[in-house]
Amino acid sequence: MKKAPELPTAVRNLRRIWEAKKVEMEFNQTEAAKELGWSQGAISHYLNAITELGTPAIVKLANFLNVDPVEIDPTIVSKLPNVHKINITMNSSDVTKSLEKVSYIRGDIDCIYVELDKDVVLEGPKKTRFIPSFLKDVTVRAKLCSQKQYTTNQLIAVRLKKEKRLRFYYKSNPPDPKTIHTLWAVMSLSYY
Repeated sequence: MKKAPELPTAVRNLRRIWEAKKVEMEFNQTEAAKELGWSQGAISHYLNAITELGTPAIVKLANFLNVDPVEIDPTIVSKLPNVHKINITMNSSDVTKSLEKVSYIRGDIDCIYVELDKDVVLEGPKKTRFIPSFLKDVTVRAKLCSQKQYTTNQLIAVRLKKEKRLRFYYKSNPPDPKTIHTLWAVMSLSYY
């Protein structure tokens, strides 16, 4: 008896995710097809590798299933526009040391990514914890770029002269410009 060919990795991953999500999200193929604008047969063809699972289908399914497309197809990053492999370059407690971490992001602005320590504070007249204590088991990363590239920010990240660590300020209440070594606009904070 001839052995059935092994399913492609993306199809195996899709099937695993599909089975978990259909219980969690309480849907069936017919309901999913309606939501996706496909026929129930089209979904069945993707799940059974009858129809090739291309990039547009993977992205549409990932959005429906609320997962990153990389979870379905780990090779998709190279096929998507504006997806970049980035290095997490430093940690907030010592921005002079380089980190060896990789992450995948979408975007077209040249940025740096900083992993924040739990004791980072928002500087100013009234210092406050930047990362709430209830997020103690969460990794927080800041996406930083130059002020010229991103001007709508509310926060700035600053390395002061003669210091290694990164400090955060409201843009409206910066430190004395004479004390600043480097200043970045904070584009976003990500919680992992």
